[in-house]
Amino acid sequence: MSTTDPERKQAPRTAWINALRGELLRVGKRIPELARVVHVGVWIATYADADGSHSFPGRDTLACLAGCSEETVTRAVKVLMDVGALQRKRRPNASSMYQLVTLLPGPLPWEEHMHHMTDTRQRKAYAKKKAEAVADVVRKASTVAVQDEAAEESDSVRGCVPDSVHGGGSESPSEDPDSVHGRPRTTSTDAFRTASTAGVYKVTPTSGRDPRTDKELVGLSPQVQQRAGVRGEDDFRRQQDEAGAAAQPGAEDEIVARRCACGQGHIVRADRDLCGGCLKDARKPQKPVQGAFLVSLDGGGQGIPQGRREPGPWPKEDPAAPLLVCGCGREHRLRGSDRCPACVVAAAAEEQRLELEAVSNA
Repeated sequence: MSTTDPERKQAPRTAWINALRGELLRVGKRIPELARVVHVGVWIATYADADGSHSFPGRDTLACLAGCSEETVTRAVKVLMDVGALQRKRRPNASSMYQLVTLLPGPLPWEEHMHHMTDTRQRKAYAKKKAEAVADVVRKASTVAVQDEAAEESDSVRGCVPDSVHGGGSESPSEDPDSVHGRPRTTSTDAFRTASTAGVYKVTPTSGRDPRTDKELVGLSPQVQQRAGVRGEDDFRRQQDEAGAAAQPGAEDEIVARRCACGQGHIVRADRDLCGGCLKDARKPQKPVQGAFLVSLDGGGQGIPQGRREPGPWPKEDPAAPLLVCGCGREHRLRGSDRCPACVVAAAAEEQRLELEAVSNA
């Protein structure tokens, strides 16, 4: 008995899957989106019975199995229904029921219904954005072209020639076609008019210097920088003249200038040994020196600083005295005192500090 049966027939579900596979091999290279449609259809067929009925997988299940979004599953089902390979029956509060339709021999009209897969929202948004970008580029290009065209036009637009190009009434027109009235020009290599170096109006720049070179500048002698407060030669001479005018007629004493030890000033007065600058420096107040506390003496003088007194001895407690409690909380056995030894020493130190402060403020 032969193991192969020539009259064996395929189940409707298997025949439907094989037909979709053949369609994909036929037009898959021309329509790349068909592979996703066939993939979803095959997964729907796996849930159907042998006769191609009772297939009701959910959209989320098909999206997980096919590795795509639920929107892509819906688009693929629409394509299969439009080409006549699948039927759908909606059920309330449940997933749709699919029925595999037996495919007749012959090609299916995939091109007519593949727009469900290609016309997505993302592609529409991208196409709209691209069209706006192209329109923007075209608009900018047209604006630039109009501006360039206006710039390339000559000055004589619509027969209007500016006055700067007109020749004078008494002057003959120049033989040089590139020259302008009163301003000879030479044509540059970049087709733009540039001013000639041999023009009529040749003016020497005057920035930073005197344009008139026929003047003789006065020679400047270097001036010696003197220290503030030091008398110069002019002051010394003026003071000598004033002293001579104020002197009595017939006086035999003559003012003799002396140079100060600093080497920069002169001493005019006979009762001084320093110049004005040195005297000014000597009169500057000295920085105060902070020293120890000074004790005022009789007559208003200041004496030597008085040393700090050492605190008295630590009070001794009497073991036989009754136990008392100080205001600070310590217990003690001092007779004749309601304070502990520590408070007694602290009070003595505070009294000493106040005395020293009073002496320093006096």
